Amino acid sequence: MTRTETTGIGLAVIGHAALLALLVLGFRNAPEPLPPPAALEVSISDEVGLKSQAPNPSTEAPAEKKADELGPVTPESPPPVPQPAPEAAKRPEPPKAAPSPTPLPVKRQEALKPSAAPAAATPADAKPVRPTGRLTGLLNGLSDSPTQSQSTTPPAATIGPQVKSALAAEIIRQIKPHWVPPTGADVDKLKTTVVVQLNQDGTINGQPRVTQTGVTDSNRAQAQLHKERAVRAVQLAAPFQLPPEYYPAWKTIGPTLYEGI
Repeated sequence: MTRTETTGIGLAVIGHAALLALLVLGFRNAPEPLPPPAALEVSISDEVGLKSQAPNPSTEAPAEKKADELGPVTPESPPPVPQPAPEAAKRPEPPKAAPSPTPLPVKRQEALKPSAAPAAATPADAKPVRPTGRLTGLLNGLSDSPTQSQSTTPPAATIGPQVKSALAAEIIRQIKPHWVPPTGADVDKLKTTVVVQLNQDGTINGQPRVTQTGVTDSNRAQAQLHKERAVRAVQLAAPFQLPPEYYPAWKTIGPTLYEGI
């Protein structure tokens, strides 16, 4: 092996060793990988609130918006009168002797005197318009037809199926503490529906109407007692505590009572 080959092999070994050292240092100084993000927990609830989302809802359309204060209407200023262009300078003429004025009669002089211009009539109750800087109610009362409503609150939202379902569940919840079904064979098949009219304060108006299903030969002896206890449970639950803004939805209720509710 010649001297040149030995030198080349030595340089190659030194270069590989230096490259290996750089790679080792690079791996040691590399930043640690970030931990994976924690999973987001999501819970789904099937509960529906019974409170209206609109503050102080109203069934009337909102009233027309009026100005805060009235004031006089400022008349538009008349357009400026154009001035005639100045004529070219003329050669001055010698002044002429002015003729002596002929005295006019006293009555004619008084008639020619300029009369005082009448003062502009201003209403006594006119007040200057003061800007309020508020945009509240800017779109209230906008409609293509006049309205006689005096309400300033937004109309109540339409009663949807979710609200009706929540009302039915709330009515059953208030009746359940007073419901004690009878015991016996096939009593679990009996279902009694009690239809009643309610006043706005939740009290019962009139006599309830009762219907029943699931009567068999085994539970026929308990059917009448089932009806009586169902009516009594509804009467003891009154007055019902329900949202007044949804009164049209619970004006008439017909809860169905059975064993196991």
